[in-house]
Amino acid sequence: MSQQVHKRKKKDTVRKTIQIVSIFNALFLFITFFLLLFNIIKMNVIPNKYMIYIWIFTGVVLLFLALLLIPKIRKEIKIVICILSLCIGAVSTFGLFKIWDTADFFKKISASNYEVERYYLLVLKDSKYEKGEDIKEEIVGVYPSEADTYNKAMKKLEELNNKKSKEYEDLLKLSDDLLNKKMNVVLLSDAHKDALEENDPKFVELTKIIETIDVKSEVKNLIKEAKVTQEAFNIYISGIDTYGPIATRSRSDVNIIMTVHPKTNQIILTSIPRDYYVQLHGTTGLKDKLTHAGVHGINMSIQTIEDLLDIDINYYVRVNFNTLIDLVDVVGGVTIDSDIAFIPWTDTSCPIKKGENKLNGKCALAFSRERHAYASGDRHRGQNQQQVITKIIEKMTSSKTMISKYSDILNTLENSFQTNMATEDIYALVKMQLDKMPSWSIHNVNLDGTGSMSYTYSYPNQKLSVMLPIQDTVTNAKKVIEGIQAGKTFAELTTTSPS
Repeated sequence: MSQQVHKRKKKDTVRKTIQIVSIFNALFLFITFFLLLFNIIKMNVIPNKYMIYIWIFTGVVLLFLALLLIPKIRKEIKIVICILSLCIGAVSTFGLFKIWDTADFFKKISASNYEVERYYLLVLKDSKYEKGEDIKEEIVGVYPSEADTYNKAMKKLEELNNKKSKEYEDLLKLSDDLLNKKMNVVLLSDAHKDALEENDPKFVELTKIIETIDVKSEVKNLIKEAKVTQEAFNIYISGIDTYGPIATRSRSDVNIIMTVHPKTNQIILTSIPRDYYVQLHGTTGLKDKLTHAGVHGINMSIQTIEDLLDIDINYYVRVNFNTLIDLVDVVGGVTIDSDIAFIPWTDTSCPIKKGENKLNGKCALAFSRERHAYASGDRHRGQNQQQVITKIIEKMTSSKTMISKYSDILNTLENSFQTNMATEDIYALVKMQLDKMPSWSIHNVNLDGTGSMSYTYSYPNQKLSVMLPIQDTVTNAKKVIEGIQAGKTFAELTTTSPS
């Protein structure tokens, strides 16, 4: 008799344990799944035609919840239900974290409202100075700038050397004095340092950096909002010539206007040469290279191009060398077509053959930066950049890549991509792409010019290589952009005017 009582108590204990586990299981499943469901609905990136599957799955989850809470079910069945519900809960938890990662990513890239300009304290390679605090008794040579960050950099310099500095009106004179030991320390912005290295490649070999001064400045958002799934809009793609943090202010070596029409599924990539001789927005007197606009910040580049093409730029996308390398690698490389064979001057380990080339990230960057191998120089480089961007877009918008590489793409872009497009607009574009999976028609337009030497707004005391605009190509680009925005096809626009 006592044995039967013992067995009954044991069964009751097992039943109660299973029921307690079931209740906790139900609670776990309820919290994770319905948090996932709430975030999916809030994010609004899943097309309606796919939401039906989510609602069917919701019904399955509710059924599991009911079964978990019903006490009178055989323990074997109850255990199976517990295991299955745990699996669903685990999948929901995984999905929830992925959604949070996605939301955090878009929030970060859309909320970047600052730029960083980098200044360097430079000395000769054999100098006794090793760090900024060593120069307290030195007079520092400086090249004044109208950039809003210059005064902030000077204040930080004053903390190091007790306000001892000498201003130069000529950047080359400052460089000569340093190299000839007439000045022991100089302060240069990243852009001015790059200009000296471009003028004399040995400059980087003869000098060393003993202190880096980063100056952060706020960027006023000049966004011109558009209904991105219903009307055409322009995105300025600015490729800055640096590695590292994307917020770094630098020369814009890639200047492309991407005109997107979501109804006609057309994308026009209008490339503007980096050396285009233009009037920087808000300035008078000397014109300047377009690339130098980037030194004054993203807004200067945007407004200068708006002035040039007489268009509105709705959004911008800012990328650097790291962006291209990492993005090409994460999508599995790109296949480009080269009309000549050459060895890129920026990376001799990436020989390019005539015809098709499957390139990884670093070689795609070398291909995009090449200009010395071509008689047309920067013109051909712009075409190569358009080709690489086109190949990346084609891969990223394919269903296979979007599904299999989604998380990797987000992780790759998080610290090397900056835009002022609102998160809601990005979600809307993602939803449209997932819903219709349109095949985008991508075409290229190139502004052209003639080579010359001229003084510039940024460097008024030395002649630099510039490209004087050919006005017909500027007019043609404007007509194509306006036509695409009006809903015309690229073929219609180019039957009478060449691209």
